[in-house]
Amino acid sequence: MSKLSLYVVLCYFIPVILPHFPIGLTLSYFLKITKHDQASNRINNYLAYLWLRVFLFLTGRKLEFELGDWKPENKKRFLICNHTNSLEVPLIVSLPYLSKSKDVNLSYLGGDIIQRYKIIPLMMHSRIVEAVIYSEKKPDFRNFKKNVLDVLNRRSIFLYPEGRRTFTEDIQPFETGVMKIAYKYNIDLDVFVVSGMMSFSSDPKFIQPNHYKKILFHFCGTIKSNDHQDFDSYLHTAENLMKNKKKELDHMLFN
Repeated sequence: MSKLSLYVVLCYFIPVILPHFPIGLTLSYFLKITKHDQASNRINNYLAYLWLRVFLFLTGRKLEFELGDWKPENKKRFLICNHTNSLEVPLIVSLPYLSKSKDVNLSYLGGDIIQRYKIIPLMMHSRIVEAVIYSEKKPDFRNFKKNVLDVLNRRSIFLYPEGRRTFTEDIQPFETGVMKIAYKYNIDLDVFVVSGMMSFSSDPKFIQPNHYKKILFHFCGTIKSNDHQDFDSYLHTAENLMKNKKKELDHMLFN
């Protein structure tokens, strides 16, 4: 088993071992079915943040999170971020607590992050979080588009535009399917970037000094669909914003 795989096992065992998670999720589910949605969501957000903090403590990492001018309460937008490996999931689901907005209710879209929910299971129950799940084997784009737009009427959706784990610190080209939905229906993009996740691997390119073991998670800015005359410009601007910020953060960590 590789070094990165060992860290992944450690990360996803945390919600299984700590009693906070089964107790908290049971309470959250009860509150949800009794129509106390805000209390249920706050418990979910706290558990996500606890998961992240415990993992960072056990691995000796420090997190540097920069919110910038991001407004967590904004709805009907896509939150996008690069996708290095599976260790990013606790980071992403902790966004409400990291931004000190404990009542923010986010949804999630994709394969990797949703599959991890089924394993944990942290905030994955369909009655607790409105996650948008798609099947790569049997894609149904019409229903998928309908589900995405329906959820966006109530909250923002987080997704990985690269569409897969890249196992590199380099930003890969974005998949166009969901991005075309965003452009067609005038959905703004809140762009985030994370750096340092490959330091959990044994790749010598990503080794950090022992006194400087950090993960950087920064908000890059917002891409407004109405500011672009065509889809290619919209997509290109989003990719470049993420890539430029990533280069800046990587220089801080690995040089």
